[in-house]
Amino acid sequence: MFRLFLTTSLIALAAPSFADTFTAEARVDTVTIYPGLATVMRQVTLDLPAGQHEIVVPGMPEGLSTEGLRLAAPAGTQVGTVNLAFDRLPVTADQSGPEIEAARDAVERLEAVLRDRDAAIAQIRLRVQAAEEQIAFLQSLSQASAGEALTAASVTDIQALAQMVGSETLAVREAAFAAEQEAKTAELAREDDIEALQNARQALAALVAPEQEGAVLTFTLAVAEAGEVTVDVSSVEGFANWSPVYDMRLTTGDEAALDIDRAVVISQQTGQDWTDVQLILSTARPGEQIGPSGVWAPLRRIISEDELERERGVAAMADGVQMLSRSIAESPALEAAAVPMPVTAQADFSGATVTYVYPGRVDIRNGVEDLRLPLDTLNFEADVWAEAVPSRDQIAYRMAEFTNDTGEVMLPGQALIFADGTMIGFSQLPLLAAGGDIEMGFGPLDGLRLTRAIPNKTTGDVGVFTSANQLTEQAVIKVENLTGQDWAVKLRDAIPYSEQEDLEVAFEATPAVTRRNPDGLRGILEWDLDIAAGDAQEVTLDYTLTWPNGFVLR
Repeated sequence: MFRLFLTTSLIALAAPSFADTFTAEARVDTVTIYPGLATVMRQVTLDLPAGQHEIVVPGMPEGLSTEGLRLAAPAGTQVGTVNLAFDRLPVTADQSGPEIEAARDAVERLEAVLRDRDAAIAQIRLRVQAAEEQIAFLQSLSQASAGEALTAASVTDIQALAQMVGSETLAVREAAFAAEQEAKTAELAREDDIEALQNARQALAALVAPEQEGAVLTFTLAVAEAGEVTVDVSSVEGFANWSPVYDMRLTTGDEAALDIDRAVVISQQTGQDWTDVQLILSTARPGEQIGPSGVWAPLRRIISEDELERERGVAAMADGVQMLSRSIAESPALEAAAVPMPVTAQADFSGATVTYVYPGRVDIRNGVEDLRLPLDTLNFEADVWAEAVPSRDQIAYRMAEFTNDTGEVMLPGQALIFADGTMIGFSQLPLLAAGGDIEMGFGPLDGLRLTRAIPNKTTGDVGVFTSANQLTEQAVIKVENLTGQDWAVKLRDAIPYSEQEDLEVAFEATPAVTRRNPDGLRGILEWDLDIAAGDAQEVTLDYTLTWPNGFVLR
C-alpha cells in the first residue's frame, strides 16, 4: 500500500499545473460475446510527454453505458477523472485515415464526372432542339414561298424552292439524328458513371461507420515518463449474440461413427463496426439471474365453518363488484391500457462456463450481416439402430445415440443432418452436458416396411354364469427389411393401462417383450429385433381388459 501511494505521489509531483489536451482514436481490439451482450475492449494509444494530460476520444457508441465502462492504464500512469458526453460534444480533430480520404476523393471525382456528363448530354439535346426549330422554320418558309411562286405561275421557281427546302430539311434532319444518337450514347455512358459512383460510395460506407452523434470519452491521465502509452477502455454493450450451428454426419455399418462440424453464427448491432478484432465466445450469462430464488414458508390457519361461510359471502360480493368495475373499465369510453405480465428469465444452460477463443482476427460489421465462423470438428462413437412404430408409421427411422465425451457443454443449436453422405434435413441439438447421452433421429429408412393389422377384436360376456365383462384385441405386426443391410430394430407398440383395481389388463406377446414401461411410460412395450437384409419378422400381441358388470369401459 505504501509503495502504491508513493508511486501515485511521484506522478502527481511530476505533473505540471496545466493539462495538455490530446485527441486519439479508440480501436476495438478484443470482443467477448455472451448470449445477448458483449464486452468490448478498445485501446487508446498515444505518444505523451510526462505530466498531466486530458485525453479526448471521439466516436464512441451512442448508447454506451457508463455503468459498464472501465479504464485500465499501464504502470507509471494513472487515470483520473472520466467523463462520457452524449451531447454538447467537444470539438475533436479529424480522425480520417488515408484509406478514407482516398475513398472520399474517389466519390467526389466521380460526382464531378457525372455532373460533366449531364452537362454534355444537355448540350447535345440543345443541338437536337435547334435542328427541330430549323426544320420548323424551313417548313414555314416553304409554305410562304410556295404561295408567291404559284401566283407568279413559274414552274421553275417552284421546282427550285422545293429542291432547296428538301435538301436543307434533309441536312438538318441528319444533323438532328446524329445528335440524338450521340445523346443516347452519352446516356449509356452515364449509367456506367452512376454505377461507378454507387460503388465508390459503398466503398466509402464500408470504411466509415454510419454517421451519428455518438459519444465522446474524456479522461485525465498522469504520466510519469514520456513515451507511448496504451490505455484499455472496456465497455459492456448490448445487441450482440452468438449461437452454435452443427453439421452432424453419421456413418452406419460395422463401425458406426458420428462426426460433428461445429460453427458459430455471430451478429451485433452495437452501432459500430468491429474491424480486425480478437473474438472470444463465452457461455456465461451475465444478463440472467445470478443467485438462487427465495423460499417462503406458507402460513396455514384454521377457522370455524360459520366464519368460512361468512368469508365466502363477502368474497362473492367482492367478485360481483369486481365484475361490475371490469365491465365499466372495458367500455369504449373508459378503456384502460392493459398491464403487461411480468416476464421471468429462464436459464437455458447448466454446467461450467465454456470460453472459446477464436484463432485469428475477424471483422464483424454493425447490423448488416450474420458472420459464420468454423469452430472445430468433434468425433464420437455412435450406436445406430432402426426404430419402428407401426401403429403410427409405415416405415422405420434411423436413430443414433452418442455420449458427449468432450469434457465441455455442447450448446443448443440448429443442426444439418447427414447420413452416409446424404443430406437428410434439419434438426435441433438440445443442450448436452459433458458426459451426457442423447438420441437423435437421422432420417427415414424407406426399405424397412411396417404393417399392423387387427384380425381379432371381440367384446362380450366371458361366460354364461360370470359377472365380468371383457374386451380382447389381437394385433399382428410385421417388419420387412428391403434395405439390403442388416438392421437392429427397436419395435415399439402400446396397450391400454389401468389405475383401477377392478379394471384388469393382461397381455401376451410372441416373441416376448424386451422392455415394458420404458422410462416410466406406462403401457408402452418394446422389442429388440435383429432383421437381416431381405428377411421379415412378425410380432403377435394379444391383450385383454376385464371389468365387473354394472360398469362401462371408457
